[in-house]
Amino acid sequence: MRPGGLPLSRSVLASTSEALSIMGYDVGFLSREEADVLAEADIAPPSWQRTAEAAPVTIVTTSAGDRIGFLRFPALAANLDAPPQDVVDSLSREIEKCRSGVKLLIGLSDWGWLAEQEYLSGDPKFVPDILFGSGRGSGVNGRIRADGRCLWVRAYDMGRSLAEITILQWPERKNSFAWKPAKNYNTESIGLNDRIKDNPAVNAVLE
Repeated sequence: MRPGGLPLSRSVLASTSEALSIMGYDVGFLSREEADVLAEADIAPPSWQRTAEAAPVTIVTTSAGDRIGFLRFPALAANLDAPPQDVVDSLSREIEKCRSGVKLLIGLSDWGWLAEQEYLSGDPKFVPDILFGSGRGSGVNGRIRADGRCLWVRAYDMGRSLAEITILQWPERKNSFAWKPAKNYNTESIGLNDRIKDNPAVNAVLE
C-alpha cells in the first residue's frame, strides 16, 4: 500500500495479497498500517509477510548454505521525522546480536526517506549491512551511508522499477569494512516496461 494513499476495496486487497503469494517471495515486511487494513478487511496476509512486532527477525538460508538475516524495523509514530534515541540504541543492540550469525544482515524499514536519512546520518554504533527502506519519500538506488557500513536502497513510491543488488563480497565482521561499487557490490535499477513479460497466473488474479 502507498502510505497515506486512497482506501482500497476488499476485492483489490484480496487479489493483491493472492498475487503476492503467487510471486514466491521469501521475506516480506508488513507495516502496522497495512496489517490493520488487512485485519479490518478480514484478509490473512501470506505467511512470509510479517510485521516487526510479529517477527522482528527472519533468517533465510541460500542454496549454498549461507544465512541471510532480515531485521524488520519497529514502527515509528506518524508525526516523527527521526527515530528516538532509545529506538536507535535498541536497534544497535539487536543488529549487533543478529550480525554474528549471518553473512549479510538486511534491515527492512517503513520509516520514510526523512527518518531513514536521519537515522543513518546519526552514525549509529551498529547498522544493517543493507537497509531496504520504504514509506513516504523518494527512491534511492544504492547510496552508501554510515561511513560506508550501510548500503541504503529505497523503492520508488510509484512503483514501476526494481532494485537489483549483486553482492560480490560478504561484509567483513572482524575487520573494518566499507561498501565500494564494483568491488564488493553492484546495484541496478530495472524498469518494469513492456520488455518484462507478464506472469499469466498473476494476470488471472488481477484481471
